[in-house]
Amino acid sequence: MQMPHRRKTALAAFALVLAPVLSSCGFSNATDRDYTPGVGANNRDGEVDVLAGVIVADDATAGSGVFVASFSNNNVDDPITVEAMRSESGATFSGLEPIELAPEGFHNLATTESPVQVNGDFDPGNFVPVTVSFSNGEDISLKVPVVNNCGDYASVAGLPDGPELCPSGNDLEKDSEH
Repeated sequence: MQMPHRRKTALAAFALVLAPVLSSCGFSNATDRDYTPGVGANNRDGEVDVLAGVIVADDATAGSGVFVASFSNNNVDDPITVEAMRSESGATFSGLEPIELAPEGFHNLATTESPVQVNGDFDPGNFVPVTVSFSNGEDISLKVPVVNNCGDYASVAGLPDGPELCPSGNDLEKDSEH
């Protein structure tokens, strides 16, 4: 008579072990990956993460804008300095002062006192290849989108303030109740 009781216990134990495996979605799913909503380009390959990189352009001045990104130092022991920016497209960067990132430090160029000006052959909607050089010898490359100074980018240091709502896109749909 003890056999059915053991069988039930074994089945219950097996079900408890098997439940997490069967209920999970597997490995390397979208919910396990980093997600940063927004239009900016991200690169997490190096010791410093370059996040939400964009060139914010003013419609009135074609071919010029401000480079905006955030830098996150993943090194727990050593500071790393942002030293230079360049582009293989011929875009030029000016106004970058060396930015020292403390160990595990973070810096957002959107809040800096000295904006990084960019000049080149680009318009909103284009992508510009940008390489950022660091004091540890790493170069991080990414293709950053060029966006208008409106909406989230309406108030960027180095540019005149743009409209709070962009002239096209989802912002208008929200306001027009469509």
